[in-house]
Amino acid sequence: MLKLSSDLFLFDQRAEYMDYYERGLYNHILASVDKDSPANTYHVPLRPGSVKQFGNPDMTGFTCCNGTSIESNTKLQNSIYFKTKDSQGLYVNLYIPSTLDWTERNVRIEQSTNFPKEDNTRLAIKGSGKFDVHVRVPGWATGGFLVKINGEEQKLNVRPGSYLKISRNWKDGDVIELKMPFQFHLDPVMDQQNIASLFYGPVLLAAQEPEARKDWRKVTFDAKDIGASIKGDPAKLEFTIDGVEFRPFYDTYGRHSVYLDASLK
Repeated sequence: MLKLSSDLFLFDQRAEYMDYYERGLYNHILASVDKDSPANTYHVPLRPGSVKQFGNPDMTGFTCCNGTSIESNTKLQNSIYFKTKDSQGLYVNLYIPSTLDWTERNVRIEQSTNFPKEDNTRLAIKGSGKFDVHVRVPGWATGGFLVKINGEEQKLNVRPGSYLKISRNWKDGDVIELKMPFQFHLDPVMDQQNIASLFYGPVLLAAQEPEARKDWRKVTFDAKDIGASIKGDPAKLEFTIDGVEFRPFYDTYGRHSVYLDASLK
């Protein structure tokens, strides 16, 4: 699906394709990687109190899922950037530390960030010329999307779930800084609105379960601010709700619940 999303973006530069790509990359591809070995999952269980099962830790066998998993890891840098056909514009799709050599324009872009453990990124431009930089404003960025160029805050019309075009005659050493404050939000399943997953910005949070469960974990949130009852350390992406630990699904290796029986009061 990520390959399809990337291919579709070649024909239609819609932010929702890369919103989906980011969601799949952090919350499924990374979530299928074992903690201390090259083992991978055949499938990722999502029942209440499930636990991931990793196979082939010594790489002594070979199955289709082993091959696909290895291939996925070689593509973690894929789709961070796209250029327009005429090389007059650059799309910054993903916020991942990386270096792009844009040979057609003799320009290098160096992206520095600890995303998603921080809500900002920095794009340093090496080279010069007039071109457009399209930065993705994620659909989840409802708490704002701030842009600074060379330390000066820009007053721009920004809409979540779109691309922001920055047109400029760029000079060597110019720096774009982007900040997108993370917010807690619930994503319900389509056919049962009370069953929902909890996200912090782009990151799916999983309840760390002490034992197997037969039913969905019940959680009550503040209707005006679902983060009001959530405690924790955003820098570590570690939170607690009613004494239960929540952490990123990609960093979960014990029993987990990614769907909650959520109510708002």
